[in-house]
Amino acid sequence: MKGKKIFFSIAIGAVLLTSSKVYGQLNPQVREQGPLFITSVAFAHGVHRFPYNVVPGEEYEIKNTTTANIPVISVSQFMGFQFSPYIALGIGLNFEYWTVKNAFVPIYLDVRGSLMKTNFAPHWYVNLGFANHWNITSIPYKLKGNSSDYVIQGSTSGFMGELGFGFKASVSRNAALVITAFAKVQETSLRYYDGTPPQRIKSLLVNTNANGMYMFAGLKAGIMF
Repeated sequence: MKGKKIFFSIAIGAVLLTSSKVYGQLNPQVREQGPLFITSVAFAHGVHRFPYNVVPGEEYEIKNTTTANIPVISVSQFMGFQFSPYIALGIGLNFEYWTVKNAFVPIYLDVRGSLMKTNFAPHWYVNLGFANHWNITSIPYKLKGNSSDYVIQGSTSGFMGELGFGFKASVSRNAALVITAFAKVQETSLRYYDGTPPQRIKSLLVNTNANGMYMFAGLKAGIMF
C-alpha cells in the first residue's frame, strides 16, 4: 500500500511538471513589442594569424606573421525597438579591452530576433558598424617566441561586424536571459618595427602599419529588459 502511494505521488508530480512546461510553451511570457534594452558582457579570443612585414615594392612577398590570439573582454549596451516577438532593430555601443593594452569603442546597427514565440527560444543577431580606437598605451611589446619583433596590435580605428547565435530564456514578460556564441571581425592594423636603422631603439620605434582584419570567436551573456 505504501509503495502504491509513492508511485502515485511520483506520477502526479511528473504530470504536473510536464503540464507546467507545456503551459509555459503555450502561454509564453514573451514581449510582443516595445522599447528593448540588452546589457551584455562577453569574452572573445583571436582565431587566426596576421601577416605583416610586406616588403615595399614587392607585392605579395610576406616576411612574417604573428598569432592574433588576443583575449578580449567587452561590455555592450543594445538600445532599440522590438517590432514583434521575432524581430528587433536598434543600435549598440561597446567597450572592448584587448589584453595587449589596447581598446576599441564600437558603435553599430544591430538586428536581432528569436526563431520561436516560446519562453525558451533560439536567438540570433547581426551587427555592423565602426570601432573607434581607444589608445591605452603607445609602447610596443615584444612578440613571444621572436625577440626581434616589436609590435602594437590593433592600432587604428576601422569597420567591424559580428554574428551571434544562441538562446533566449524568458523569466517574465519584461525580462530574459540571452546567451550567444559569436564570431567577430575587426578592421585595424598591426603597427610594427620594419627593421630599418636605428636598430638600438627598435623597442621604442614602430614605424610601419600592416592593415587587415582581426578575427575573433567568443561567448556573450546578457540581460534583456
